[in-house]
Amino acid sequence: MNHIIKKSFILLLSSLLLQGCFFQEKKHEDTRFVMDTIVSIQTTGKDEKALTEATNNAFTLFQTIADETDSYTAQGDDMLYAINSRAGQGPQKAAPHLYDLLKMLQPLHHEDAISLTLGPAISLWNRHKEAGTVPTKEEVAAALDASQKGHYELSDDQKTLTLAAGTQLDLGAVAKGYAVEQVSQELAKDKNITSALINAGGNIKVIGKKPDGKPWRIGVQDPADAEKLLGTLTVPSGTAIATSGDYQRYYEVNGIRYHHILDPKTGWPARHAHAVTVVTKSAAMSDYYSTMLFVMTPDAAMKFVDATPDLEMIYVAADGTITVSSGLKDSFKQGS
Repeated sequence: MNHIIKKSFILLLSSLLLQGCFFQEKKHEDTRFVMDTIVSIQTTGKDEKALTEATNNAFTLFQTIADETDSYTAQGDDMLYAINSRAGQGPQKAAPHLYDLLKMLQPLHHEDAISLTLGPAISLWNRHKEAGTVPTKEEVAAALDASQKGHYELSDDQKTLTLAAGTQLDLGAVAKGYAVEQVSQELAKDKNITSALINAGGNIKVIGKKPDGKPWRIGVQDPADAEKLLGTLTVPSGTAIATSGDYQRYYEVNGIRYHHILDPKTGWPARHAHAVTVVTKSAAMSDYYSTMLFVMTPDAAMKFVDATPDLEMIYVAADGTITVSSGLKDSFKQGS
């Protein structure tokens, strides 16, 4: 009898394995609108309920970071909008993710190409975008002067942020990437998840391999045609990708495009690049570097990339010339 039971069990086990019942991966995907962009999170694992719960938690974290770093809408007293409104009034308690993000950026000094204190200049351009007009040179100069006088300090003891009078922080160049990175770290720690892809309007982070076991393939949009791909990147687990382009947020006056990435030295939209895609390990840094390199000339951007470990880029210049850093020669297939 025992022999019959054992044989039956083996037959049942074989049948289940052939059907993939024991090890079949489940896939969960959710898409929501956060930080003024479409955020998509895909997860795979063996337990669909666990994937759903992890994804919901990930979106909750994403929204928390969005609220803490929002400079346009009133949230809590320790969040950016409120702290900007109290510039010049001494130390202000900063929300945890807001403080952590500013602390991460503190040792980076690339003010010539990226600035967190461009709030006055960004506000000026936003007002003119709403009106469909272009600011005068005098308006831009005044807003840039106010931006360049901006200054902030952090206090590790009290976790406070102090803004000099007139300073308005804007974290649009990095907050989305920071949120993607924080979410990816939480998903990577979850033992129920074998792979994940987080995409926040082109700020991407991948974890593990694709459900079919192959490396991730990420399409890079052609900045000249939204319906086409410039090429495809094949990347391993842990890769972060971000693109900054003049086609993402802009308006036109008399046939001239005015996009959202300002040159901190002039206060006007940067004009050297059409799009810059960055490949690195941290989604926060890929977001930061894609904005920074977009403002640079092609030669200056490549010089910076060559000198920075774990940083690669695809630079599409304003004249359409494409430059690919040496570390992507094998992983980037143009036109595919």
